[in-house]
Amino acid sequence: MRILFRTIAPMLMAALAGCAAISYAKDNYAGISPQQYKAANGDRYTIYDNIAQSRLMIGPAGSASATEGFVKGLGLGSTPPVVYRDAAEQYLRSTERNCTAQDVTLILDPRYEVRYRCDRTRGPADVLLGPARPG
Repeated sequence: MRILFRTIAPMLMAALAGCAAISYAKDNYAGISPQQYKAANGDRYTIYDNIAQSRLMIGPAGSASATEGFVKGLGLGSTPPVVYRDAAEQYLRSTERNCTAQDVTLILDPRYEVRYRCDRTRGPADVLLGPARPG
């Protein structure tokens, strides 16, 4: 019985983690249209950019579903997070926003979440209103 428990318990925990990750992705990216992006090195990514929350979910384009990706090796041998961070920053630059990745978190292999921060740039309202006046 102990051997069975030792075998089944890790698989059960992994399945529960997968369900939580899918729920997290749905909660934070539902209704956001995916963007297809080709990085400088030629790799293609699917990106869900949640601009309101300054975060995006990135994964390889044309990959298997999130559940299949999770089951496939349980994340073993996956692409390092820095690759996704670099691709996300390239994507953000391509949108003409001055943004930097703050952190990269595995949601569900091969999908990562990249939280980012953007510098405020002068826009049309700044031209109309002029420079800010001190207090």
